[in-house]
Amino acid sequence: MTVRRVHQLLGLSIAALWLIQIVTGVLLTFRMEIDNTLMGGTDAPLQVESMDQRIQSIQSAGGTVSSVWVTNFAATRFDVLYSDAAHHERKMRVDGAGRILRDGPGDSRLVNGGFFETLTDIHTTLLVGAPGKWIIAISGLLLLSNLVLGLKLAWPQRGYWLKSLVLRTSRSAAANFYGLHRTLGLYIVFPLLVLVIAGIALCFDDDLETALHVVRDPPVISEAVLPGVAAPGLAGPELKIAPARALTLALARFPGASLTALSMPTQEEPWYRVKLHIPGEVSRMYGLTAVYLSAKDGTVLREYSAAAASPTRLALDWIYPVHTAEAGGVVARVLLVCMGLALLTMGYLGIRLWSLRSAQRRINPLRNGSSGSK
Repeated sequence: MTVRRVHQLLGLSIAALWLIQIVTGVLLTFRMEIDNTLMGGTDAPLQVESMDQRIQSIQSAGGTVSSVWVTNFAATRFDVLYSDAAHHERKMRVDGAGRILRDGPGDSRLVNGGFFETLTDIHTTLLVGAPGKWIIAISGLLLLSNLVLGLKLAWPQRGYWLKSLVLRTSRSAAANFYGLHRTLGLYIVFPLLVLVIAGIALCFDDDLETALHVVRDPPVISEAVLPGVAAPGLAGPELKIAPARALTLALARFPGASLTALSMPTQEEPWYRVKLHIPGEVSRMYGLTAVYLSAKDGTVLREYSAAAASPTRLALDWIYPVHTAEAGGVVARVLLVCMGLALLTMGYLGIRLWSLRSAQRRINPLRNGSSGSK
């Protein structure tokens, strides 16, 4: 079987799955900007006291706040995840001053930001959990293989690279489809190879961390329990420091940092986890610097700085922002969308080319025999 035939069969047999991956990936590239724009409302930089008051107001009404997550690169809007007095999961969007922008169910597949969460689940697991993650990984490996085969087929002869990047038209529809398919492929194949490799690696990110011994472990209970307190976990609300105090302490350790996430203490994990994006860290929505503070007295139990990461840890930290193009800012994300649209166009052209050639072979069987070896 020829390289061309393998390239063709791979593309045709897995086209539907790749279509899902490309479309969801394109839609997710600017998911936060789209969601925030459609919602409207105010923006404000983080005010720790105001955010603390919002958290306290939810808990005073019988709710339990589990975490707070940034929802834009400017760190002026946040999602507060909580369960209400009736134990229903909810998600509240607030600005940095704690003003409510929307509040709704936290487990919806469509409303209150659920649409983009559903797209994320489709993109990463096909909505079926761990088995879907394996399917995505295998799909990525096959896409990587097909890109390499396509590059081998399209590779220009020495001295013809510039000419191969200029689209030429022909009277033959099949020749036009092939020419555009090949030219688009040569423009996007190298960055696309990087994106696909990063996507495959993300399917095994936890395994890679463990295998390379760069896991960022949380504290252990013994580090968070005060002397004389026998039971693990929180002994009572009188021992907790307020969220505002935890945020202030964490932000003070990294001047110029912005908040990307706050995880509240629980009985099993009696500490605040504050995730920050620090100056000089790779551009990404969720920073990788983390400070764990005791919920009893604010003592720093563990701290991980992105600036002090080992080369191995740093390489793993780059995988996600490379795959999402967040590492290159807005321009790179726009180019990522363009590449996704170009890949969709290439898929359409490839199917049209296969259809035309199949029709030609049915009309002229003798031509089929002469062209099959090409």
